[in-house]
Amino acid sequence: MHKNLKSLLFSLLMGFSVLLGTMSSASAVGIACHGRFYDPITDTNWLDFLPITIMGLPLGTGTQDPPLMREPPLCVCPSHIMGIPMIGIGITFWEPQYIAEITRDPGCLITLGGINLLPMFATESGPVEKGGGKADDNDASREQVHWYIYPVFALLKLFTDFVCLDTSGFELANMSEIDPFWQNDLWGAMLSPEAVLFSNPITQAMCIVDAVSSTFYYPLDPLFWCAGAWGGIFPYTGNSPNTEGDQSMDMLELTKFMGQSATIGLLWGTIGPQAICFSTPMPLLIKSQFRLDPIYPLITEGAPIYIGESAFEWGYLPPMNFPAYDDEADLIWTGEQCCLRF
Repeated sequence: MHKNLKSLLFSLLMGFSVLLGTMSSASAVGIACHGRFYDPITDTNWLDFLPITIMGLPLGTGTQDPPLMREPPLCVCPSHIMGIPMIGIGITFWEPQYIAEITRDPGCLITLGGINLLPMFATESGPVEKGGGKADDNDASREQVHWYIYPVFALLKLFTDFVCLDTSGFELANMSEIDPFWQNDLWGAMLSPEAVLFSNPITQAMCIVDAVSSTFYYPLDPLFWCAGAWGGIFPYTGNSPNTEGDQSMDMLELTKFMGQSATIGLLWGTIGPQAICFSTPMPLLIKSQFRLDPIYPLITEGAPIYIGESAFEWGYLPPMNFPAYDDEADLIWTGEQCCLRF
């Protein structure tokens, strides 16, 4: 039923786009929607697939897996037939599963060529007050996030015999524009009441430790209220202070959206001792589970970006991932643990 509801919502939005397309003419206020189609072959940083570990032995070079991402060399899990426990070999790898767009132009689908699904809302979000209204200064900006399920391996028919891969298809799964909690800090606090516990100077100062660790590619999962050098994750809304610049602010918005998705059960944990056999709910975001690769406006070069990693590490010199516009899109790799049963 949930899937049918999302499909119906998407169809309605597409219908509104056709009926109101004339409203996105030159008379529309705000920035123009721009983008290009994502090519999974040429726009994917394939080095992020590595390393692979088989029975505890790493294969290939690349950034090391996080400490939480460990599968026993030999594992015992229920079989896919009748649920009978069976012995398997432990494997870990990275899989490109999602695409996220971060934009100030509501409804702008960047990776679908820059079409606007909501032309009646085609205005730049701009500065906002903490409560969600317009502000006169530039202390914060509201951005929107679009979330696609995009299992690259399955769509390209790669590793088709590997049972541990995501076999779902392409889907525009979520748009923050339709979420009233995302648009207002006070409403957003209803989804994350624990934010009150982490809004004091002591807990915020602890984020400095997370920022240092993330810069060395190890986000600290116990400090779940921090996004390293990008800022605090709570509350789960589209309003964020501009700290390190537009790139960090975009990444913070993405992290907050992922945190919200995890809290409401739309994003599950795939690493850790609880995920030896199956993915499990993660009410709090496991930051080390993800690698972020910008695919628009510039394609990632070199190592991926880890949640909380300072933009001075990846966004300035050399500017390999520096966004040319205010908007950007990212391919999201998920760390996977697999008990390959015989």
